[in-house]
Amino acid sequence: MTIRRKWAIAGLVMAMAMLAAACSDVSSDQPADTGNGSDGGSSGVPDNSAVTIKLAVNGWAGAEANANVAANLLRDQLGYTVELVKIDEFEQFPELQTGGLDASLEVWPSVHPKEYKNYIASDAGVIDAGPLGVVGQIGWFLPTYMVDADPELATWEGLKGNEALFATTETGSSGQLVDADPAFGSYDQQIADNLGLDFKVVYAGSEAAELTALDAAYAAQEPILMYFWTPHWVHAKYDMTLMELPEITPACEEAAANDVEAYACAYPPDPLYKAFNADLETNAPAAFALLSAMSWTNEDQNPVAFQISEGGDPTAAAQEWIDANPDVWQSWVDAGLAVS
Repeated sequence: MTIRRKWAIAGLVMAMAMLAAACSDVSSDQPADTGNGSDGGSSGVPDNSAVTIKLAVNGWAGAEANANVAANLLRDQLGYTVELVKIDEFEQFPELQTGGLDASLEVWPSVHPKEYKNYIASDAGVIDAGPLGVVGQIGWFLPTYMVDADPELATWEGLKGNEALFATTETGSSGQLVDADPAFGSYDQQIADNLGLDFKVVYAGSEAAELTALDAAYAAQEPILMYFWTPHWVHAKYDMTLMELPEITPACEEAAANDVEAYACAYPPDPLYKAFNADLETNAPAAFALLSAMSWTNEDQNPVAFQISEGGDPTAAAQEWIDANPDVWQSWVDAGLAVS
C-alpha cells in the first residue's frame, strides 16, 4: 500500500521539513513540526508549503486528537503548512463557509441539524466530506454504583421523584444536571423540562471541569448526573451507565432541526462526519484527498485523546499513534500523493 518516491538530492527532505516547521502558524500553541514523519523512512515529500491548511479544533480531546493526527500527516507526508484553529463548534460553520477554515474533522450530527441544513444541504459553501469512522453517543450518564444501589435510576421514569438525590447548594431542592461547556451542543434543560423532571443544568465550564466534578463524586461515592458522551477515555477509568431517555420520535427530529425548546427525547447515535470548505479540493487537492480518506475508529482515537487529556503534548501524542499505526493511515497519505 505504501507509495515510495525519492528526491534526487536526499538533503532536500530535511530542508522541506524545516521549511514546513518555520512556516507553520499553529494557533493552538503546538510546538513546531519536528519533521519526524513515520513513513518507514521513505522520502519524496511534495512541496506544498506555500499552502496553509486551517483545521478546526473544538473544545474536547477527541477533536484535538483528530486535528493533530491530520496536521502531522499533512505536514510530514504532503509538505503542507498547517494551522490549528481553536474554535467553538457552532462558530466554525461560518468560517468553513467563507474559507476562514478548511476543515472540521468531527461534527456531531445530533448537535448540528440546523447547520447541516443551512450550510451543507443548501450548498452554501460547506460540504459533507464523509464519515470520520468514529461513532458517538451523547447522553445522561451516572456512576454505575448508583444504578447498582437503585436500578430504577437507569431510566428517566425512575429519576422522576428522585431528583433531590442530585440536589446541591447551587440548585436548591432541584436536582443538578452537570453539563460541560455552554458552547457544546446540548438540549438537556429542554429534555428535563419537557419530561417534567425537576433538574437544573449547571455548566462546569469545560470538559476538564466536568471531569473534575466526576472525580470528586466518584471518590466520595456520591450522586452525580452528567451530560457526557462516548467515545471517551473516561469510560475506561470509571464505570458509568448511560441513562435511558425516551426513544427518538419524528417530533423530536423536527424539534432538533427547528425548535429545540420542544425536544424531549434521547440523543441519537452519531456517526461523526467531516465538513470541508467547498473550495478545498480546488485549492489544495492533495490535502482534500488525504482528509477525505481519513477514517479511524473509537479505539484509534481514544489513546491519543487520553494522552492529551492527561496534559500530554498533542503533536507528540498524535505522532506516537502515527508511528504505531502506519497500516491505518498510509492509505490516507496514498490518496493525497496520488493527486500531488
